[in-house]
Parts: sequence; C-alpha cells; structure tokens
Amino acid sequence: MIGTTLSHFKVLEKIGQTMGGNRMLSRRGFLTGSAVCLSVLQWLRPTRSYAATGDQTGGKGPRKFIDVDGIRTSYFEGGAGEDMVLVHGGHFGSPMSSAIAWTAIFPLLAAHFHVRAVDKLGMGFTDNPRGDADYSMEATVEHIYRFMQIKGIQKVHLMGQSRGGLPVARIAVDHPEMVKTLTIFDSNTVAPGDPPPVTSDIPAFYVAGGPALNKDSIRERLFSGLHNRDNIAAEILEEMVEEHLAVATLPKTRQAAERFDLLRSRYVEQNRDKVLARPALARNSGTGWWMYQVKDETLDLIRAGRLKSPTQIIWGGNDQGAGYKLGIDLFELISPTLDRTQFHLFNHCGHHPFAEYPQEVTALLLSFIKSSPT
Repeated sequence: MIGTTLSHFKVLEKIGQTMGGNRMLSRRGFLTGSAVCLSVLQWLRPTRSYAATGDQTGGKGPRKFIDVDGIRTSYFEGGAGEDMVLVHGGHFGSPMSSAIAWTAIFPLLAAHFHVRAVDKLGMGFTDNPRGDADYSMEATVEHIYRFMQIKGIQKVHLMGQSRGGLPVARIAVDHPEMVKTLTIFDSNTVAPGDPPPVTSDIPAFYVAGGPALNKDSIRERLFSGLHNRDNIAAEILEEMVEEHLAVATLPKTRQAAERFDLLRSRYVEQNRDKVLARPALARNSGTGWWMYQVKDETLDLIRAGRLKSPTQIIWGGNDQGAGYKLGIDLFELISPTLDRTQFHLFNHCGHHPFAEYPQEVTALLLSFIKSSPT
C-alpha cells in the first residue's frame, strides 16, 4: 500500500491536491518542531536496527588523504556500520564549499554509519584537476565514484547537497547495484529546467575590490546560507569559519576559481549559438556550461526509470538560492517511476537543512533507511 502524507503547510496543500492518481492524501504530523514534509512512502515494510554505536558529540576527526587516480583527495571518516558517503555542493574554486559543510551532522550520522565526507575534485583540500578537460561534471562524477571504489565501498547510502546533488544522482543511475539509498538536499543542479544562477562566476573574495578574506567575512558568508543564524551552535559555527578560511586562503583554491572562469569565457566565445539558444550555459552556476550535458542525460535516464535506489529529497523552505518548488519539481520527476520516493520540507530553514536541523535530519535519514529494502 502506498500512502501520501501532507503536512500542515499551506503552500503544499494545493500541490498535494494536484498529485492525483490512486495515491491517498491525508493530513498528519510527520515531524515535530519547525520541520514539515510531503512524503510518498511504502508502509508496513520490515525495518532494521541502526542503534547508535558511537559518540554523537564528537567532531569530524582528523582530515585524511587518499590517492584517487593521481588526485590527492581529502576526506573525513568516522563511525562504523553500513557505508555512507556525503558529497558537498559548489564548483571548482568555491572557497565556501567543501566537506566542512557536513560538520554539524557528521557525528550524529557517524553514531549509526561508517561515514565519509569527501572534498570534490578541485575543492577543499583535494587537488585541482590535472588538465582543462577535467574541469567538468563528468570528471567530478568519476572522481567520487572512484573514491568509493578505492575505499572498497560496495554498498552505500549516498547523499549530496546543492551542486553535489547531480553527481550522486548520476552515480545512482549508473550504478544501482552500489547505491542502497539516495538523498538529495536543496539542489537546483539536479532539479528540472534551468534555474537562474545565484552565485557569481568567480567568487567575490578573488575579485578586485571584493571583501577581505578573514573570519568576519567568512562568517557572514556562512550566515547567508542559513535562515536563522541561531539555528547553528556557536562552537560548530566557529569551527566551520576557521576551516573555511583555511580553504579560502589556499593558493590552489584561487587558482581553480580563476582557471574555471577562464575556461567559461572560452566556452562562451567558442559556442555563441549554443549560449544564445540556452543562456544558462554562459554561467558557472545554475545549469552551467561545464555540466549541462550530464544534467540533461541524467534527467532523461530518470524519466526512463533508470533510477532504482530509494530516494528522498530534503529541502529548506526558506532557501533563497534554490526555492523549494525546485524540490517539488524534482519529486514529480522521480516519483512516477520510483514508488519509494519522499520529499521533506523544513520550514524556517535555508540552503543547509542538515546544518540548521542536524538532529531532525538524522532522524529522517534513519527512518528512511530503516524502512528501505535491504
């Protein structure tokens, strides 16, 4: 039996009424506090135990490194149990995007799973691409997949946020035997259509006249992704500020940002007709020049029913960069061919639900994974 639950969130009432079909609509509380959701799920499925096995108050532990096909790759690792891999957002040279994003929720997840949070290719402390051709979504996807292979991961709960949503979705489509569950947070990159870009082509920190690189500017940039700065603990915030500043001041970060934007300019110059027909291709963010082919192919494969892994979409209802309607569009793309699909919306929440509501998001993940097929 498949049921659809609709929470008490006025904007979603109309959406729920349009879903039609033989899905049953009902009103019920799904989460406490400020979390609300629209979910499609299978009921009465046997569940497995994911009791806490470790400390839920510790941090991410020391940064680790591994060679991934010649790329020195940075990651955090902790916990025991079934494998879980976390993929952050942003693109090459983004000073505020790395595995640091998962700081608030990492120890909570590591109490139940064997968690790795990896810095993507050309981001964080992971090496920049070795050649211009690898400033691409194809290379990003391959790097994450090979990281998991080299770590010996055979089955994984895969999670991606923002521009980390597309690579995890593509891996799930291409390797259904590997991905036990898929979770996507606030990702206009994998949402259908060409959502408008919300970041500049080169980070403001690296532009003449831009803000100075210091703790204050990093802290304000972090706050811009939150709905309420009080939703994140002060000690976690300051840990993230220091680590983001360390990434932003790495010479390689600025080098990647500048190279990436130079390649964008070249693409626009050499593909004027394509850019005129599809203006989104002129940008690094949104459906950018470097990733549109992977996005188009992945969405076509999802429509064709190639996504087999139980999938949940989690969104911040007050996300200023990726509005929650994009999440609903993604849900409506996936759910016709995948019954085990859920959409959860957190009210009073920005672009990082797992940072603002780590305990609630952890509870959601545990519930979803417990009730998913083995």
